[in-house]
Amino acid sequence: MARILVVDDEALMRTMVEVVCTRMGHEVLLAESISQGLEMGRKGVDVVLLDVWLPDGSGLEWQGDFAHLPGTPDVVIINGHGDGDAAEAALRSGAWEFLTKPLKVRDIEQCLRHVLTFRKNRVPGPEALLVDSGHILGAGMGMSRALKLLVQAAQSEVNVLLLGETGVGKEVFAKALYRNSARAARPFVTVDCASLPETLVESHLFGHSRGAFTGADRARDGLLLAAHKGTLFLDEVGDPPQSMQGAFLRALELRRFRPVGEVREVSRDFRLVAATNRNIEAMTSDGAFRSDLLYRLQGLTIVIPPLRERRDEIPALAQQAASRFCLHNDLPPKAISGQVLDMLMEYSWPGNVRELIHSTERACLAAGQGDLLLPVHLPTRMRVDEARRRMGRGQEGGLSEVVGSAAPGTSGISGGQAATAQPAGAAVVSDLPSLSGGEQDLPPLRQWKALAEETYVRRIWAVSGADARRAAGMAGISRGHWYELMKKYGL
Repeated sequence: MARILVVDDEALMRTMVEVVCTRMGHEVLLAESISQGLEMGRKGVDVVLLDVWLPDGSGLEWQGDFAHLPGTPDVVIINGHGDGDAAEAALRSGAWEFLTKPLKVRDIEQCLRHVLTFRKNRVPGPEALLVDSGHILGAGMGMSRALKLLVQAAQSEVNVLLLGETGVGKEVFAKALYRNSARAARPFVTVDCASLPETLVESHLFGHSRGAFTGADRARDGLLLAAHKGTLFLDEVGDPPQSMQGAFLRALELRRFRPVGEVREVSRDFRLVAATNRNIEAMTSDGAFRSDLLYRLQGLTIVIPPLRERRDEIPALAQQAASRFCLHNDLPPKAISGQVLDMLMEYSWPGNVRELIHSTERACLAAGQGDLLLPVHLPTRMRVDEARRRMGRGQEGGLSEVVGSAAPGTSGISGGQAATAQPAGAAVVSDLPSLSGGEQDLPPLRQWKALAEETYVRRIWAVSGADARRAAGMAGISRGHWYELMKKYGL
């Protein structure tokens, strides 16, 4: 018997699902809001049927929280509208299925039967992944999904494509996959596709015989030969021009190739993992990347989220980078001051994990024999960034008092001050629609809620002086949740 959690504000929908689940022999928990659903889900559930539009928020925004409930339930998103963008967002975030109302009994039965059969037959993955010492596993929704896919990939021989911005840790993921696979005792060979010389790409990949071309004074094994029985990692696979991409095709498909200057083909057995920081699907649409090569790479695609979406990792990553650097360079161990940690948490990290590690190492070097990392030890670009944020807050001056004392429905800023007093992106939304009119003048509830939330978020952002930590405290939510709201409304 499974435990099913239904989160939907429509009583008829909850009743229908309850009848279906009871008839199938499952226990049902019914909630009409996100907060109520999360509270009930703490008992542990197997499946969550989650509506998108709920009284206290969007089910899509809370999908990750439900997926992390005890029992790690599979989440089925239910929506009253056939919204393709919402469906894509839900499925990319790990939803089992996206169903559109009105639902029929057989739709619910079929969905539950499929998801419960999948859970019953699912092979549990290893409890821990072996990773490079410089990487800490995060607990955010995006990172958790990436790690789940990594576990699945490690248990198979499927080709893997790693996508992510520069510095997110694609090679760390590739090595974690290798170390947890059946080929862990065999070679791990990295091919830097961006640095392959166009005129000698076949020679580097497949090897060559003596005299195959001018300067080939001896035979040489290629990188594919070196990867036999092991793992071949194609780094920056989106960089080579189309003229070079063709060299990969047959070798990656059949694991057979002909060394330059040889007559006979050779066969090699290797696991293929590729990575790129480019939008490879867009490149394929534009004709810059061969579609047949993309299809060979896309066995399982893992998207690694940027560090700005994994801020829970920053303190541990920074401390570990500091400890390792000090140990290797005969420096005393160093603690990270609260001011430095605040700066690390606020910074945007365009260079992701790599930039964080290098910045921490630079701070340790600047601190010398000291035992505490201070703001003055950080790279100049980070201190400038912090100074600009601080000056932005300073320009707010008495804004909080002005806004706080403003009458409802006004911004509290008069005349020309409005253009300079608010932080960028914090202009308060126009007044909410009046509720004093007749029936036809009343806005739909969803429209009212969305506009009210945006008005509230922008007002908090203005009052806090563009200080994310203070804004989250004023709103009574976590800093991570506040960053999501900032992203949602373009702050």
